[in-house]
Amino acid sequence: MNENAELLILVSLVDGEETELQDLTRQLRSEIEQLHIDSVDNVSLGEKPGGTKGADWAAIGEMVVTLSPVVIPPLFDLLKSWINRQPSTPVKIKVKVGKNRTAQIEYDPTKTSAKELESLMKTLGRSVKK
Repeated sequence: MNENAELLILVSLVDGEETELQDLTRQLRSEIEQLHIDSVDNVSLGEKPGGTKGADWAAIGEMVVTLSPVVIPPLFDLLKSWINRQPSTPVKIKVKVGKNRTAQIEYDPTKTSAKELESLMKTLGRSVKK
């Protein structure tokens, strides 16, 4: 029996505007939805502060992707491609499979080479398959 995996993906901008981060997150989410995944959900921060509209307050730049572990390699390929097209956008990925297996990588293109990213993705993929 295959357990579904949950990936927490965090996109951040050091010197960007909130609207730019929202656009990048929306673009990445749209690409992820093209894969055979179970769901992509916004991360909720709970109720909005009093006096603001809407019932839920989403964390900008964060999403949870639920998918079968066999879809993780294609998702990582998509993330690598997306990161290469967004050369200054740091990304954090936290993977949880079942209750006991988790792994996390943080990619900052200003500090990590493409070769190091490839190695990080392979290591992360192996850690969730164990």
